[in-house]
Amino acid sequence: MLMQRTIETIFPAQRVIDDGDMLLWRALPLNGRASLGPFVFIDHYRHRSRRGIGDSPHPHAGIEVISYLLEGGVAHRDSLGFKDQLGPGDAQWIRAGRGMLHAEQPSGGRHGLQLWTSLPPEHKLDEPAYASFRAADIPEIEHAGARIRVIAGSLEGVVGPMKTTSPTVFAHIRLDPGASVTLPVDAAPELGLYVLDGSLAGENGAALGPGALAVLTSGSQISLRAAPDQGADVALLGGTPVEGAILFAGPFVMDTPERLAQAKRDFASGAMGRLEGVPF
Repeated sequence: MLMQRTIETIFPAQRVIDDGDMLLWRALPLNGRASLGPFVFIDHYRHRSRRGIGDSPHPHAGIEVISYLLEGGVAHRDSLGFKDQLGPGDAQWIRAGRGMLHAEQPSGGRHGLQLWTSLPPEHKLDEPAYASFRAADIPEIEHAGARIRVIAGSLEGVVGPMKTTSPTVFAHIRLDPGASVTLPVDAAPELGLYVLDGSLAGENGAALGPGALAVLTSGSQISLRAAPDQGADVALLGGTPVEGAILFAGPFVMDTPERLAQAKRDFASGAMGRLEGVPF
């Protein structure tokens, strides 16, 4: 018997930047919610100029960094030696592990997501790795009035190309005005919905607009419906809950204070590699 997932809690994302050029929503971490499945960080950004986030070389450790570009383009380079160019609909995965440096340079205005998953304790110090996925290689499911791109995990037997360390679901769902869709999902993982654009019809007639993170109850299927006067652009996110403690120190997320201190020392000493003279 299929059990319907419903909205348990709605968290409004924080407007970290809203200055006319850039709008940056942060949907994790929030007061009252530290994670969703393995995800511990959700940034949703839109900017008009070539100004970006993370333009200067900077480190990461203890996490996977997942980027998904809806509009625009960005150049990537890192201390692993990878150089890449992402365009609309492309996705990127970086296992930072014990530590690496990267930098991004937008080619112009951009709209997208950056997500972090916390690596399990036994994988916190794994060797860094990189992969990217072109829009044409991300499978799509079509229903009447609905298009679902499966980036990671599986929906309706369609498997996304991104392989994360912890079992993860990441899909991009676009609904036409008034359209609805029902999808079977794994009953075990934590799941939530983040509204990117438009309006999603919530329960009791409430509408969920951009910047809303809706955490779902357990169950084996979800039903989504766009508001009748506009479509909805939604990210479905979740997976196996975080293992171990979640300790932030800027771009490092570890499970013990000792590992955080080691990450800082490794960055300062150059053990995470170098990128245009950083670290000095």
